[in-house]
Amino acid sequence: MARTFTPVDLVKLPLVDSHGAVALASAVEAGAAKFNDLPQNVVEAVVQIASDRAVLQQAIARTPGTVVTVKEADRRMDKVGGAFHDILVAWASLGEFLPQGKDARVVLDRLFPEGRSFVNLKVKEEWAAIETKLATVEREGLTGVIGGIGATPVLTLLKEVHTLYGQVIGTTEAPEEAPELRESRYALLDSIRDYVIQVAGTVKRNKPETAARAEALLKPLREWESTKPAKEKPEAGAGSSGA
Repeated sequence: MARTFTPVDLVKLPLVDSHGAVALASAVEAGAAKFNDLPQNVVEAVVQIASDRAVLQQAIARTPGTVVTVKEADRRMDKVGGAFHDILVAWASLGEFLPQGKDARVVLDRLFPEGRSFVNLKVKEEWAAIETKLATVEREGLTGVIGGIGATPVLTLLKEVHTLYGQVIGTTEAPEEAPELRESRYALLDSIRDYVIQVAGTVKRNKPETAARAEALLKPLREWESTKPAKEKPEAGAGSSGA
């Protein structure tokens, strides 16, 4: 099978939705703006990124509500995951009176030994933490106990929100978007790939300063990670499982 050398083959970008693509492009543009002596081919690549970014932003504006942002997905994850934790805490507090309370304590200690601290993790770390908890539920057969305290609907919702969370932050396959958004996002990502190729082509083996410049220009892409908004620290003792 013949090898191909298209931009898609040569440059692997982070998995991003439309909002993430806009943010990624903006970071690239900001990094390039720090240099006043860029080669013309790199300048043209940046101009194309800016143009495609504007087109995608216009497409997003015309299709409100079709894309869930990282911030919104994170909010949902925190709210549902926190509610599931709190339900277990409430039932566990009744362990001296009800057998379901004792069972809830077992589940609480298995799933939330760290209490509510998972809501303060970075997005990919939080996704992984919830993934581990859901896997524990299945592996250890805890669904019966969860059903016994009436929390099955919350567990089901947690699984749904967790799936969406992974799609939005790029841990799992990105969700389907409206065709116009998808096409505009693909065009922008192709422009970013071309930018990477143009920047890489400026590196001269006997000129280390060109390698340093390329390193700086590509830093936003190399270090890209979806970050979650700052959160207020929980009050002392709030939401503790006692584990």
